[in-house]
Amino acid sequence: MKNRPYALILAASLGLGSVLVAQQPDNTKKNKRDQDMSSQQTTPQNATATKEDLETLRKIRRAVTTESGLSTYAHNVKITVKNGEATLRGPVRSSEEKTRIEELAKSNGATSVVNEIEIAPPK
Repeated sequence: MKNRPYALILAASLGLGSVLVAQQPDNTKKNKRDQDMSSQQTTPQNATATKEDLETLRKIRRAVTTESGLSTYAHNVKITVKNGEATLRGPVRSSEEKTRIEELAKSNGATSVVNEIEIAPPK
C-alpha cells in the first residue's frame, strides 16, 4: 500500500514523457526545404568544400558565435559558403541581429552575401 503513490507518480511521469517526445520541432518544414536538392539552394550538402570557402566559413562562424550581443537564435543561424558567396538562413530575434550577422559575414571574407535570415515571432 505504501508504494502506491510512487507507482502513480511513475505512471504519470511516463505518460507525460511520451507526450513530450511526440512533439515536433517548430522548424520541421524549413528543414525539409533545406533537404530538397532540386531547389538549388545553398545548403551544407551542396556547398563546395574548397579550402578558401571552408576558411571563410570558419571565420564567419567564429565571428557570429563570439559576438556577445547576439541571441542564441542568431548564434545558430545556418551559414554556407560557395565560391566566396555566403548564404545566411534561419531565425533571429530582431532586424538588428539580421543586419549584424550580414555585416560579420562581409567583414570576414565573404565576397557577397545572400541574407535569407528571418525574424522569429516573439515568444
